[in-house]
Amino acid sequence: MVAQRDDRSGAIRLALTETGAIGATVRQLARRIDGSLDSVEAALDHLRVRGDVLRIGRGLWVLRDFEDLGEREDFVDPAAFVERFAREDGVSLGTYAGPITFRSNESLPVHRWWPYVQGYSAEFVRGVLAAHQIGPGVTVLDPFAGSGTTLVEARRAGARALGTELLPPAVLAARVKTYLELDPGRLARAAGRVLSTAAHHRPGAFPFLRETARQFSPAALGDLTRLRDSLPREGTPVPDALRLAFGRILIPSSRLHRSPCLGYGRSDGDDGLSVLDRFRDATGEMADDLRSLVGERIRLGPPAVIDARDARTGDWPPGSVDLAVTSPPYVNGMDYVMNYKVDLAWLGYARSYADLARLRRTEVACDNLPRAEASPYLATTTSIDPWLTEILPRIRENVRRKGTYRRNDMHAIVHRYFADLVPVLRNVHRALVPGGRFVVVVGDSLLAGTYVPGDLLLARIGRSLGFRIVSVEVARSRRSGQRRSFGLRESVVTLERPSAAVGRHVHRA
Repeated sequence: MVAQRDDRSGAIRLALTETGAIGATVRQLARRIDGSLDSVEAALDHLRVRGDVLRIGRGLWVLRDFEDLGEREDFVDPAAFVERFAREDGVSLGTYAGPITFRSNESLPVHRWWPYVQGYSAEFVRGVLAAHQIGPGVTVLDPFAGSGTTLVEARRAGARALGTELLPPAVLAARVKTYLELDPGRLARAAGRVLSTAAHHRPGAFPFLRETARQFSPAALGDLTRLRDSLPREGTPVPDALRLAFGRILIPSSRLHRSPCLGYGRSDGDDGLSVLDRFRDATGEMADDLRSLVGERIRLGPPAVIDARDARTGDWPPGSVDLAVTSPPYVNGMDYVMNYKVDLAWLGYARSYADLARLRRTEVACDNLPRAEASPYLATTTSIDPWLTEILPRIRENVRRKGTYRRNDMHAIVHRYFADLVPVLRNVHRALVPGGRFVVVVGDSLLAGTYVPGDLLLARIGRSLGFRIVSVEVARSRRSGQRRSFGLRESVVTLERPSAAVGRHVHRA
């Protein structure tokens, strides 16, 4: 038995020597040495006790000698890219001092109606609007509108708000949250009728998701189907608001959490509220917020325009936008379809797994993108930026060294991601007035042991398309999911469509 363990330990040491600082998971090691998961875990535990290996990030194991990624000769760290950016692009990283994360929105009127954990804060948007003197007669665009944080604040500043968004529940949220003229009394009465109908309704059919019965308790499932089947048809303000309230209570009524990604972790009835209680509270909160904002209505900008469409096909009229503010998906970031599949299924936006797959194909690339969609981007010899041409082969080689990885075409996913951003940048550039600015919140990434400076690459690609890089400011520090010890950042990138008029940044009608 000891000899077998020593043999496995030796094989694991050899495998981890080959993967180096990239590391490997238990499952990846088991495949490499043709061993069982239990035997690999036992050998790793033995090596850990001896101090030979350590666990990092999402279940990755490395030899102690490879704890630091900087030990790899081919690793280019964040500092090297920052220095190159200053030298090649003439811009040094600054610091953004204001608030940025969405967490504060959870307690703010209107913004709390549908928590969108990937967004930025209303305070951040207000700061950007104030810095650019946004007010009546000005148009603000958000090409990745999400749940409408930018659009709500633009309307409240008196501006015209435009947005595009592909995720249907987010489109619903943005439309409801920007319609601040909704009568709170009508909403409250309609919510009462829905609750009364639901209380006497028979339980209905479950959505198509195979794990539905695991996600919810039997009592919650019965109430959710009754409530869903009592909702009025979507398409007008009050019914839309009721459907948004229903969508808002789905995760709190479940055994799931959605931060940062959808997963299990809740127990049944952890706060004692029933599904119907949650819906009553959600609609009551919406009505209260609307009442508190009645005095603002006279100062609101025109009704927001939210198009359920792809930002890559945005056809905003040339010179029609004064300021654009957004946060796109991050490179190899969240699979939004997976994270919001419960909402998509229960609200009827998807009726099969094929519907989910079709929606995923239309979004900016993530690591769940179908392989056929990534295959045109397998080449690494040329790309849209010289830095990317250097980075892509590193990702491909690191995946090869690991032996097994969740995607052996990860370099193509990264390639496709930045290619997806090109038409968005080009469309926004065309839509901006001369001197208009595009403020983008975006982060960097660590993928298969390769550092990808997503913020700097976006700025460089923008410059190649005609923007001037005004600034790149680090807003907060983050940690890599692969390696918790590896620091990442989230930055505010400000681009400008050049203007002959010095110092003029915002066009006013």
